[in-house]
Amino acid sequence: MKHIKLVFLLACTPGVLAAQSARRDSVQRDSSARALPTMQVTATAVATDARRIAQPTAQLSGAALRRNQGASLGETLEQIPGVRSLSMTTGIGKPVIRGLTNNRVVTLANGQRTETQQWGHDHSPNVESADAERLEVVKGPASVLYGSDALGGVVNVVRRALPRGEGDIGVLRGRIAMAYNSANQAPSATLVGEGARGALGWRLSGTGRRAGDLRTPNGPVLNTGNLTGYLEGTTGWHGEQRDVEVTASTRDETIRIADDPITAPGYDGRQRIRTHRLTMESNLRGGGQRLQVQAGWEENRRAEFDNATTQQVTLGLASRTLTGFAHWHHAPWRGLTGVVGTAVQQTQFNTFGRYTLIPDSRTGSFGVYALEQTTVGAWSLSAGARHDWRSLSTPGNAVLGLAATSRQFNAMTGTLGAVYRAESPLSLAINVARGFRAPSASDLFANGFHEGTRAFEIGRADLRVESSLNTDVGLRLRSGVASGELTGYVNRIRDYIYLAPVGEPGRALDSLQVRQGNARLVGAEAALAVAVGHGITVQSTADVVRASNTTDGSALPFVPPFRATSSVRWDQQGPGRSASLTAEWNARQTRTFRDDFAPAAWTAVHASTGFSRMTPRGLVHIDVSVRNLFDARYQDFMSRYKEFAHAAGRTLVVRLSADL
Repeated sequence: MKHIKLVFLLACTPGVLAAQSARRDSVQRDSSARALPTMQVTATAVATDARRIAQPTAQLSGAALRRNQGASLGETLEQIPGVRSLSMTTGIGKPVIRGLTNNRVVTLANGQRTETQQWGHDHSPNVESADAERLEVVKGPASVLYGSDALGGVVNVVRRALPRGEGDIGVLRGRIAMAYNSANQAPSATLVGEGARGALGWRLSGTGRRAGDLRTPNGPVLNTGNLTGYLEGTTGWHGEQRDVEVTASTRDETIRIADDPITAPGYDGRQRIRTHRLTMESNLRGGGQRLQVQAGWEENRRAEFDNATTQQVTLGLASRTLTGFAHWHHAPWRGLTGVVGTAVQQTQFNTFGRYTLIPDSRTGSFGVYALEQTTVGAWSLSAGARHDWRSLSTPGNAVLGLAATSRQFNAMTGTLGAVYRAESPLSLAINVARGFRAPSASDLFANGFHEGTRAFEIGRADLRVESSLNTDVGLRLRSGVASGELTGYVNRIRDYIYLAPVGEPGRALDSLQVRQGNARLVGAEAALAVAVGHGITVQSTADVVRASNTTDGSALPFVPPFRATSSVRWDQQGPGRSASLTAEWNARQTRTFRDDFAPAAWTAVHASTGFSRMTPRGLVHIDVSVRNLFDARYQDFMSRYKEFAHAAGRTLVVRLSADL
């Protein structure tokens, strides 16, 4: 009863539920995990004040990013309204934006499109955010800039700019960040060194992370540990009119996969995923315009094993991807600013191992597009259009009974937005956007047991291109003491492709079959933050999405339930102390596909405190948080293990970061 009273009091404190919160003064800029961004580069391809962008965006940076940094990208972002994490063990957390995930969310590594086989529920994005400057999220279709798969949104992991020296004075500095999570006895550490001499800069960074089995109030979930190592190096030359930058990275992780201890006792399978990336970007400036060119290479190799000791690969999946784009950021013309561009991509996919799930394939795509912005009085207007051509071919596979096949797809997408900002603290944003997703090889040709999901997956060869029409209407508030946003949206998707559970009753994940039908997702996101003085801010958030298959009237699978949070936070002016208390409530998902398991509603309370101090070398931060303070027992609907495992119990997280 005490816990319920506490949640009620926290929920009533701000009085209103709202979307991405921010605060005034230095406290505001630093502490909210749901703050409205000031400038962003993902939704418009050029740094733009977020208040002028019609499409909903969010940003995690500064202290908020430091405090929310998780073992996966989804876990790090899931506190943003409208964003959840589809989780599987402690190392797999896929961002879910407005009920859409997998191949409907594009992930960028500092602008480079990543293709880490996102068709699998157990395939995490494999993008490291431990040393990111910020994470930017675009909610809703963004196919005008990013082509196929940007149907639900985009996540961009933005790196810090390379240091620059002043004349003959060089720069040499470093950073260290360490953390420990008691839920799975998980230490992690990131070490960064960087320097510059004049216009030439460089950076080296490394991250290591280890986790044991997840511990819950009902005991440990066996075989859920993971081990991750990541290295990245960047060097670049930045002049007044031109610059070039090259980045190379490698990531190696081993993830253990659990299964129901009743139906598969003693199962100890694992995955090993290795990802290598190389990217080069160059900019040429002059006459108020800029030519931006980027080329990238990525290799992603997944090996799945059915037990802990075997070295024989059960299922192997390997992809090699080449990406590139050219953006002409033209000079202002009759009030218009914007970008005209073209993008290309080619992916070679191969299988190896004892079993075959999908055939070898080659995918190629080419797109041309333009996105323009202008300001007319109190109105900020934007419009864009794009056309894509995409091909997919396979040499066939005797095991799958598949002959050589090729498919051709094309799509036209666009966006139209307006923001009205008068002298009042309120602004109105309206955005209409069309997105698309071409079927992948797994959608079309899968026919086998997927060791990672522990399910038999069956594709469908006659699939059509998914296309969506999304409408957003939002009311935004920015005043001296309060900020927030209330947004509603309707996303209609034609020829929606989904994996439908077709297993035994109560065991929705035993077998998954690809189907196609029309869908409608209707939702809202809200948040409000109010600075009440003396460094105290109260804030609340809520998000909900209702997803329906309009072809047969059923619900769509794996759509998150309603969620609301309320918190009180105190921050000392400037570097100093902080403390917060947050209540989070998740409803029971009442609309499930067939026999998918829907856990009961749950409430959890989280507490944190922090300390910052300026030293001769820079800032030192110590953050301590307790997740699930009262050790509530619950099952998370967005966990792939919800049928047989509870979520983590009371969890202590300690973080230390310092400039060197």
